Amino acid sequence: MARVNLNFWVYYEDGHMYEVLEFLGKGTFGQVVKVWKKGTSEIVAIKILKKRPSYARQGQIEVSTLSRLSNENAEEFSFVRAFEFLKHKRHASLVFEMLEHNLYDFLKQNNFTSLPLNSIRPILQQVLTALLRLKSLGLIHVDLKLENILLVDPTNQPFRVKVTDFGSARHRSKAVTNTYLQSRCYRAQDGKIWCIGSSTKNSSQEFNLLTD
Repeated sequence: MARVNLNFWVYYEDGHMYEVLEFLGKGTFGQVVKVWKKGTSEIVAIKILKKRPSYARQGQIEVSTLSRLSNENAEEFSFVRAFEFLKHKRHASLVFEMLEHNLYDFLKQNNFTSLPLNSIRPILQQVLTALLRLKSLGLIHVDLKLENILLVDPTNQPFRVKVTDFGSARHRSKAVTNTYLQSRCYRAQDGKIWCIGSSTKNSSQEFNLLTD
């Protein structure tokens, strides 16, 4: 998949037009660009998926999950807001609210300097809130990692985050064991959940502070 050029217009089958302003990132399934929606003041992010059938299926999974989450309060439960599912030259595309850097890039820009506990606590609280809501809906994110936790507005809302990338999400009833889905260095989910408490501070008192 060729990288989308800046100042390039993307035309969709429903007649919408978007101007590409900035290349935000590239992953296994495609690339993400910052765009302006013609005729509006809207600046949004578009995830353009590769044409391969397997990636299109991942896109459909994400659309299905996001459709289910569209009835939820994205602000309360810290989910990224999705606006539309579109097609451009056989590329499936997802239109999202425009957010800032992911946590990995944020740490990289700061030379991976450790964050203080009073910064980690609100991040964990928001991520846990999102995971608890997913659990109540019978959903498993599967691919939770620093790259999929986005900062909303670091200047005005320090450490306000949202969980994104539901392309690998599964309903509990369809979960399959021994399947390669998650990035190797981030496995396993159950170990990470245990580590959330113990790595913050190995005591129930500190863990309780996360939800105070």
